[in-house]
Amino acid sequence: MNFFNPFWARKKIATLDAEKDAHEIAHLAFEVRYGTPLFTHSIFSVAFARQAAVPSIAKVLYRGGKGGIITNTRKRNNDTLLFFGEFYKHGDKNEGREAIELLNFIHSHFQITNEENLYTLATIVCEPKRNAIFLCNRDLFSKKEFHAVYTMWKRMAEMMSIQSIPNDETKLYDWYEDFEKKNYSYSDEGKKIVEALAAEFAERWYPSFMKYSGTQYYYSLFDDFLLQTLRIPKPNFIYRYGVKIYMWIQLRIIFQLLPDPSDRNILDYYTKDYPDYHISKVGPFPKQQTHA
Repeated sequence: MNFFNPFWARKKIATLDAEKDAHEIAHLAFEVRYGTPLFTHSIFSVAFARQAAVPSIAKVLYRGGKGGIITNTRKRNNDTLLFFGEFYKHGDKNEGREAIELLNFIHSHFQITNEENLYTLATIVCEPKRNAIFLCNRDLFSKKEFHAVYTMWKRMAEMMSIQSIPNDETKLYDWYEDFEKKNYSYSDEGKKIVEALAAEFAERWYPSFMKYSGTQYYYSLFDDFLLQTLRIPKPNFIYRYGVKIYMWIQLRIIFQLLPDPSDRNILDYYTKDYPDYHISKVGPFPKQQTHA
């Protein structure tokens, strides 16, 4: 926090251009303003659950029960968050391109369609906005910030060879919701993935005696369509309203009225399980397979 300029991140965003400075705005708007460990883990865990509600994606993730999301859920989540951290920190600079190359290599081992990759991109861009509206009826980003987030991720996606990306954030958001209406369907693989995500969420953030409550707080982040698709019972209203009240306080009071925190990055929180962290150590394959 800058005591002489307590709202430094918001003031900096106001001086930047949403196209030219998209990466910097995205970093400030998402990581600095909202990037607490609980918030980042929660929002991306929900995005992961949404991907699991698409049977073809769930099949790739589950892989007969041998996928990392089942065998080592914490590591799989951390790996994903570390890639996102690299992108938010470096954008399309050399370090960001190195992370893209590694991610492309990992994805080359699996049969993933362009549309599935595009939906994964859409969850990353759109779910923080949609989940904030769902939980406390407040958009997480200003129009300028959301355009910058879209623009940054569009550039990253193009380096991943993702095609047919809608040409603005509104069209991507509409495509996102339309894709779900057409493609969401129950699968055993999807439900098992989300149960693993719920267990990992509870283990990470709650003591062992609150394991059940932790899973219910996680499921309370889901809208009815996602719960129904995955055949997960709707959490008791105590859990649901507890989450809504917590998020309302966070998004409408704390994040808005308190000073902006010091500069921070997702990498600050999720590298602890990696001695001598480097992005080349992240993922399911040994380092020597990914680097000459």
